[in-house]
Amino acid sequence: MSNWASFSDFIHMNGHGYYVWCSYAAFAIGVIWELYSLVSRRRQICARILREARAAKSTLEK
Repeated sequence: MSNWASFSDFIHMNGHGYYVWCSYAAFAIGVIWELYSLVSRRRQICARILREARAAKSTLEK
């Protein structure tokens, strides 16, 4: 059963919609930021490991 008569009532949530939707937005932004930072850190770590492997390989070949 629905507590709202229309989609507009659902969005407004008896006057609490602003706080509810802002909290959902803050949560979504936090999740997106965390995913971005994880991908960024992974790229940096992979690049560092690749540089170190190339450096080790070049020192072994001499």
